[in-house]
Amino acid sequence: MNTKNNQRYRETEIRMDAAMLELMKHTEFEKITVKKICETAEVNRSTFYAHFTDIYDMLDRMEDFLHQELLESYPSHSNPEDLPFSDPLILLFLQHIRKHQYFYRIALQTRRAFPLKQGFEPMWNLILKPRCQAAGITSEDEMMYYFVYFQAGFTMVVKRWVDTGCKESESRIAQTLKNCIPAVWQTSKGDLE
Repeated sequence: MNTKNNQRYRETEIRMDAAMLELMKHTEFEKITVKKICETAEVNRSTFYAHFTDIYDMLDRMEDFLHQELLESYPSHSNPEDLPFSDPLILLFLQHIRKHQYFYRIALQTRRAFPLKQGFEPMWNLILKPRCQAAGITSEDEMMYYFVYFQAGFTMVVKRWVDTGCKESESRIAQTLKNCIPAVWQTSKGDLE
């Protein structure tokens, strides 16, 4: 029986994800349909809907999976306070984006809203909030404005990089991202070196 989270269920979902990624390489997102995903993955429509509510749900879940893959790629001895500002961790992030650029090109085009603290919880709690507090900002509402500013800029830099086929080197984009860090978070010059 193919019940949720058994081996067969997971293998089917992986096939559908792979089909979606393959379609993303050469098809505009607006032209990707459930029918095409099912044909490529060799599954029925009912199988697709047993796993996902629609294509956007599929994208969201694929993004969650890739986010988890990214987190697992960070060295276990990494200090969470280094995120996202240390060169090695930014480079790992950008290598991950380059590896999955077909997915991120579409995910960033179809994003309906910035994820704000969702998925950014460690960055918010361990880095951004303490840096705002160190700068004398105590209102979480005001902190959130800085966070939104940083996240929007960060996302748009990555989107531009992906939209241009990741032509620039990871180190060049990493430097651009570091240059965009709000001055209020740069508590000391040595933090970013």
